[in-house]
Amino acid sequence: PGVLPWAGLSLSAGLAVASVAPLWKRKLTRTPLFTYGMVVAFSMSMIGTFLVRSGILTSVHAFAVDPERGAFILALLAIYIGGALALFAARIGTVRAGTTFDPVSREGGLVANNLLLSVILGIVLIGTLYPIVAASFGVQLSVGPPFFNKAAGPIALLLVAVMAVGPLLRWRRDDARAVLRRVMLPIGATLLAAIALLFVWPGVLPWAGLSLAAGLAVASVAPLWKRNLKRTPLFTYGMVIAHLGIAVSLAGMASDSAFTQETLVAVRAGEPARVGPYTVTLDGISPVIGENWSALEARLTATRGGSESILRPQLRFFANPPTSTNESAILTVLDGQLYTVLGQPDGQGRWQLRLWWKPFVTLIWFGGVLIALGGMLSLIGRVRRERRAAIRAEWA
Repeated sequence: PGVLPWAGLSLSAGLAVASVAPLWKRKLTRTPLFTYGMVVAFSMSMIGTFLVRSGILTSVHAFAVDPERGAFILALLAIYIGGALALFAARIGTVRAGTTFDPVSREGGLVANNLLLSVILGIVLIGTLYPIVAASFGVQLSVGPPFFNKAAGPIALLLVAVMAVGPLLRWRRDDARAVLRRVMLPIGATLLAAIALLFVWPGVLPWAGLSLAAGLAVASVAPLWKRNLKRTPLFTYGMVIAHLGIAVSLAGMASDSAFTQETLVAVRAGEPARVGPYTVTLDGISPVIGENWSALEARLTATRGGSESILRPQLRFFANPPTSTNESAILTVLDGQLYTVLGQPDGQGRWQLRLWWKPFVTLIWFGGVLIALGGMLSLIGRVRRERRAAIRAEWA
């Protein structure tokens, strides 16, 4: 359910741009599509909160669970969503028709982007709620990552392709042949990456994801081609950096899915285990006491080349209620992350260790930083442009 508000927020952002693109002088908050998108985003956040806090779904985070609190949130959900949609319906008669645009245009790309985001949002919502509805009729089933990967994965990749082409389109109307000439370089980068990845074959979806990431990276910087960089608006740089960040994050996600290595071993103190480029040695197990828990803590030495790092995963025990949890220890380096989890003893002096090496998963976070930086630059650039326009209007 945590994905729902993010998908709704992305949809609302796309609706905002699509709704104001033909009429730049209109106020952003007055556009009906943007208002509807924000209602959807807030509704998704409320639905996610209700599902987790009511105990219907189990969260990976430690939230207080109370069915009565869930009923209260459900009532708020009905008031907020029902009231917002009622107001939107009541004001629908005041909505004016916007200017028209051709399908082959930047507005057309934004519409395609919004449609694909809506489909992804619907898939996530159905996959989340369907098991709950089925359980109410006595049918027990679970919907896991394979469903979401197969159902939403191809659509997400198509969304990336649209995202790569979108910035290369002109507003209102464009020529299909001219667009084809502009996208030849990103298409070439995609094909080259696809051919190169055939030699390592990471799987269908990761292969497509990495190939599209290469094409999106090239398409991201294409708007700067043959332009005077000193006279290029700041918000254009923001757009370029943000789209480049999405390409970097996509490469990290695809690499994590394709190249993750996992090892499950049972070792005694002093025995090594191998995962990826690391050799992990169990130095020993020691008891640790916390505020409301006790734990058995492993001391692991991770060796790579000539460098050593110490990791301390724990097996924690809580008295009230009596539960146990695994606290992983993570080593983050530039080219990936090493995850270590301490398991149960086998009664013969050995301890279970589960180790993961996730190469290039750090690209997800690097891409997120670029997206945030691009968003800030775009916002600053537009604010500066509006201020300059206001000053010129005062002196006119």
